[in-house]
Amino acid sequence: MPRPIDPALRPRLLDKIIDYVRRNGVAEFSLRPLAASIGTSHRTILYHFESREQLLCTVFDTLRETGRREMDECLARAAGPPRAVFRALWLWLARPEMRPTLCLFYEMYGIATRDPARFGDYPRRVAQFWLDGIGRRLRDEGIAPARADLLAGMIVAMFRGATLELAATGDAPRLTRTIEAFLDLLPFGEAAP
Repeated sequence: MPRPIDPALRPRLLDKIIDYVRRNGVAEFSLRPLAASIGTSHRTILYHFESREQLLCTVFDTLRETGRREMDECLARAAGPPRAVFRALWLWLARPEMRPTLCLFYEMYGIATRDPARFGDYPRRVAQFWLDGIGRRLRDEGIAPARADLLAGMIVAMFRGATLELAATGDAPRLTRTIEAFLDLLPFGEAAP
């Protein structure tokens, strides 16, 4: 008689796999070293996640959802006009403990962009989740939908470039000054500080 499937095993494996990926990245990701590192077999991983690509998609989507929740929490805690809110979001992203996550995000984003046949629309979903979250916050501030969408696109583009450079250089002070200057230039419809 086969052993019953433990329904809690997949989530436990996924947590360990995400920790492994945060430490090691995905460029040279292989199931056997992963399995050895987390104390299981590559067959167990394949049983629960079907393939290396499906596993990576699950990791990518889980990290994206975690990021969405954390970004929503950050935006909910931030008070004040849009400039102050997006400064708070930048300061949250620029924390030293976020750098490994940023590095992993750009690694995943590049791999998924390069091979859409294997990773689907992950890059588009990531972009859309940022546009939706920032656009929603701007609309909540009373900014007209078309203007909110335009401003959200500008903010996402600038934050994307700044977080990529932050991941590469770690120069948070310079990039914080850059983001603050950028936010001061945006026409939110409020008086600049």
